[in-house]
Amino acid sequence: VDFSYEVSRSLSACQGVLLVVDANEGIQAQTVANFFLAFEAQLSVIPVINKIDLKNADPERVGKQIEKVFDIPSDECIKISAKLGTNVESVLQAVIERIPPPKVHRKNPLRALVFDSTFDQYRGVIANVALFDGVVSKGDKVVSAHTQKTYDVNEVGILNPNEQQTHKL
Repeated sequence: VDFSYEVSRSLSACQGVLLVVDANEGIQAQTVANFFLAFEAQLSVIPVINKIDLKNADPERVGKQIEKVFDIPSDECIKISAKLGTNVESVLQAVIERIPPPKVHRKNPLRALVFDSTFDQYRGVIANVALFDGVVSKGDKVVSAHTQKTYDVNEVGILNPNEQQTHKL
């Protein structure tokens, strides 16, 4: 299945990505395609070599592959075992250090990208948005640039990773 549309939508809402490569399998075709989508979007890339705990894992070979194919120094690769939790904290630290925070210009008109949505029978449509400009508050009305429909903002919050309500973004 081709997930390139979903990947490109997700990437447009991000400032950086984790490039996860299997220490056993090495770089796959889909990894290359997704890397270039992230590269073209000028996102920060954190290379992660996973499954270092497997018997046939060769993280050194995979690190050299990453360096050759993506021009990312192999010493920047974080070697982990997600299954065992080995070195996972290094990935979280790298996200904090290497991925820049979003740049939002509060004085500009509201500009946001809906990158995912769900429906809750009690709350209605819950839209996950990346905010690029402006401010949005509970009680505001927003207009879709695509459909020109107006929507009421009933709740505003942050995923951190759980929902955390706020008065405005």
